[in-house]
Amino acid sequence: PAAPPRLLMVGDSMIAGGFGLYLAQDLEKDHGVEVVRKGKSSTGLARPDFYDWIKHGKKLVEAHRPDAVACMFGGNDGQGLYMGHKADPKWTRYNDESWTVEYRRRVNAFADAMTPDGQCLLWIGMPIMRPPKLAGRVEHMNTIFRAEMAIRPHAQFIDIWRTMADDKGEFTDKLEVGGKRVTVRAKDGVHMSRSGAHYLADVVQLEIAPHMRAMAEAEDRKSTRLNSSHHAHL
Repeated sequence: PAAPPRLLMVGDSMIAGGFGLYLAQDLEKDHGVEVVRKGKSSTGLARPDFYDWIKHGKKLVEAHRPDAVACMFGGNDGQGLYMGHKADPKWTRYNDESWTVEYRRRVNAFADAMTPDGQCLLWIGMPIMRPPKLAGRVEHMNTIFRAEMAIRPHAQFIDIWRTMADDKGEFTDKLEVGGKRVTVRAKDGVHMSRSGAHYLADVVQLEIAPHMRAMAEAEDRKSTRLNSSHHAHL
């Protein structure tokens, strides 16, 4: 049998924490996917001076040769963008017109770095947040992620905004899960509770699994063809 498809999962504290852990476990246990998970809290695309995801992402892809990449960023990016020049740092402030242009450029530079051989890219959006200012900013970032993934081959934006909202599309701490009303968000109104992380992982794995299954089936067909041609030569 062909080797299981390998998924490289990267991102901020959402991937480093419970959600990323449970999503990796679901994909491995239920779908036979090999998952390499590399999350780092307090990171994103805004502050390459703190952690350069484009540089580190390239190295991760070279080291692990994934068939597909899943990523999740944004919670730490609703701020000024560091533009370089350590001695006299330059910034693009969030409310500057050029912020969206530069952030879009970074999203694409990161996407290119993670998919050098045309790998499938699955970009998980940000959930609704309780703090209104942060909610507005991550919603804006989601529109960028969605638009940029829509025009890339082999890319998909996975929208979780409504998944974590109430029936009216508003923020809620509690959701109906398996017939019970459970607390799905942490006290900060940003992160997930343990139950919320499990619930979100259960939903997102269903979006990722078909892509991984399609890759596994393509590999199986390829290895069947190779075996047939080998036997034909014999």
